[in-house]
Amino acid sequence: MNPIEELKHEFTEITRLNYIRALLGWDEQVNLPHGAFEGRAMQNALMSKIVHKKLISDKLGKLIKKAEKLTDLNLIDAATLREAKRAYELEVKLPTELVEEIAKTASLGHSKWVEARKKDDFSIFQPLLEKMIGLQIEVASKLETHPDPYSTLIDLYEPGATNDWIANIFNESRPKLIKIIKKLDSSSDKPDFSILTQKWSSDEQWKFSIEVIKKLNFDLEHGRQDKSAHPFTTSLSSTDTRITTRINEDFFSTCLFGTIHECGHGLYQMGFMEKIHDTIIADGCSMGIHESQSRMWENMVGRSKEFWKFWYPKLEKRFPKNLKRKSMEDFYRSINTVQPSLIRVDADEVTYGMHVILRFEMEKDIIEGKVQVGELPELWNDKMEELLGVTPPSDADGVLQDVHWSSGYFGYFPTYFLGNLYGAQIYRDALKKNPSLPEEYQNGNFSNLLTYLRENVHQYGKIYPANELIKRITGEDLNPNYFIEYIEKKFYPIYGF
Repeated sequence: MNPIEELKHEFTEITRLNYIRALLGWDEQVNLPHGAFEGRAMQNALMSKIVHKKLISDKLGKLIKKAEKLTDLNLIDAATLREAKRAYELEVKLPTELVEEIAKTASLGHSKWVEARKKDDFSIFQPLLEKMIGLQIEVASKLETHPDPYSTLIDLYEPGATNDWIANIFNESRPKLIKIIKKLDSSSDKPDFSILTQKWSSDEQWKFSIEVIKKLNFDLEHGRQDKSAHPFTTSLSSTDTRITTRINEDFFSTCLFGTIHECGHGLYQMGFMEKIHDTIIADGCSMGIHESQSRMWENMVGRSKEFWKFWYPKLEKRFPKNLKRKSMEDFYRSINTVQPSLIRVDADEVTYGMHVILRFEMEKDIIEGKVQVGELPELWNDKMEELLGVTPPSDADGVLQDVHWSSGYFGYFPTYFLGNLYGAQIYRDALKKNPSLPEEYQNGNFSNLLTYLRENVHQYGKIYPANELIKRITGEDLNPNYFIEYIEKKFYPIYGF
């Protein structure tokens, strides 16, 4: 067996161990009794230790050096070597004890986050958050892939990205979004948002969400949907992808659009070419690209007029009282209402970026030690007022609304807005090559968009880095202007401009 084949074999084992870790994590968020978190924390720590030790082994280091001497590697082998080397060089810098402690703290932190959010009491979560922040600062200091610690953490989720690169993109987009928000707010013909804030049957919402993802080609023979405190997607093997959603009886959008969002992630995970199953490259090439898939399906497809020309009659049958004397046009406009809101995952497409910018700016200050954990609730509320003009009435709707910090995912949030930008650019290319896609949605046909995404994005997994992939698909680097153009073209007519 040559070195590259040996390397693949080693990483297939590591990948399968990571799937077992993912199973523990899925069960933790979907099924685990509240009193069982401590035991699960120790299990997660043990699995992290086992994976870490395999990743930093002398055997792996020697195989990488041998494989680097090979010439004329094919596309898959070259990507395997690149990703194996990156994983090894990052992991070898981290002490085993630190890796274990992070895994343990993440499980305990998730438990405390759930409790704190339920009781609207930040102090319950604060000690675990303080500990996790300290651990992430230590990770950044050990890795030092970039001069500043926050860029080092960003790079774990968006390889090659830096704080400055993202800040430049956000700074360019922010004034354009603010201008659009102000213009839409000046309209005298606003949508009726109250359509969405009635009582919507939980059971019917759940059934409708399953009906929708089946039609979007989410394969329920190789995946499933469950409920969790915060929606997420995970793969337990290359042929087993799980998504979750949550249901709010008082707000229709939470369940359905959360489901479609996670379905977008799931379709990506289900779409890798068979040759790379159970390998290190059977994953999204970056979280920004991953988010492009979820945001595209959720918003560019799921909130489009053509989508609802097909689905609205079916929704009316499930919710006749809620939609009595409401036209499809009324409903379409309501789900595209642009107004400042408290919860990121429920935010409209235009103001969503402000939620991400808030978290991006806060995370940088947290990692650089400019703010203390005890200051976060007040700082969060101040920034919400500054960026969105609303103040959370509670920490549950403010600083405690997202699960990410409990798991130590500092540097992840910026990828959500990058997902909007990548998504708009990719979707523009899809429409350019397949102009009839929106007409197909009216007939309940979403297969041709999925085929385009399979051919251009999904199948490759990590074979191409994000910057190469977007250029390969669209012929240019990431261009934020396409998202702004998409927003203007969609929302100005909805608001009568």
